[in-house]
Amino acid sequence: MSRKLELVREEKLFRLLPGRRESGRLEASGVALVDDKTALVVFDNLNQVARIDLSLKRRASNRLLPAPSLGSGFEDIAIDHRYGRAFCLIEAMEDFDGFLRGFVAEYDRAARFLRCTRLHTRFEETNKGFEGLAHVWRGGREYLYALCEGNLGTGRHAGGGRVDVFIRARDGGWKASHRIRLPKQAEFKDYAALAYRDQQLAIVSQASARLWVARVDEEAHALVPGSDAVYRFPSKSYGNVEGIAWLSRDTLVAVSDRKKRGQPARCAEKDQSIHLFRIPAG
Repeated sequence: MSRKLELVREEKLFRLLPGRRESGRLEASGVALVDDKTALVVFDNLNQVARIDLSLKRRASNRLLPAPSLGSGFEDIAIDHRYGRAFCLIEAMEDFDGFLRGFVAEYDRAARFLRCTRLHTRFEETNKGFEGLAHVWRGGREYLYALCEGNLGTGRHAGGGRVDVFIRARDGGWKASHRIRLPKQAEFKDYAALAYRDQQLAIVSQASARLWVARVDEEAHALVPGSDAVYRFPSKSYGNVEGIAWLSRDTLVAVSDRKKRGQPARCAEKDQSIHLFRIPAG
């Protein structure tokens, strides 16, 4: 049986950003940590990135930053802590050859746009592409971990979860490295968010309202057998979690999208918010 995550603290995003009103749409879709005090949040309806103090208090440092891109909005964000670059994920859009692919917009430490490069995986639908992104340095090479939304990239059935891993190419783009197939324990209705840190992988399903965690053997490019566990959120109100990032080995920062039409009214209590959850001991 899955165990329940412990809520540390949370807040509506509009309460943390200057000039935002409750009626404004902040459809949070991804989060990454600059350090243990600051988060960057992206939205699938805005070409902007929010800088948020993890005290979840209204600080002068909290603000929205412009993020020019090929698309409209982002699905996730990852940070290269070695050089201070940020990578914003575009779920899927039509490439020059007519195929749908995910793209990554890259920004430097001063938030200046550097490039937008493709991830070569092909998709069948624009809204069933990549949902999560993480950046890792290993052995002097840099990698991106990109989470497919569902069913081996088609998104038509439950299960079939997959993480496509890309390595930095000499031309500055990304080429395919390997894939990590998610096990039966992680056969969720969809896959909405990914976080990776210190060989620890976490994946969220929005539709199943579950968090799955496992260790990764980086040499074998595979999951460590028997290392995975599934957790549920503190209540059924958490039906829109769409971004996660590791704060520590047992604590995650999460963000929630806007409540969808047809969802229970209780989901509005936790939507468009930022949350801190702790994995229970044991």
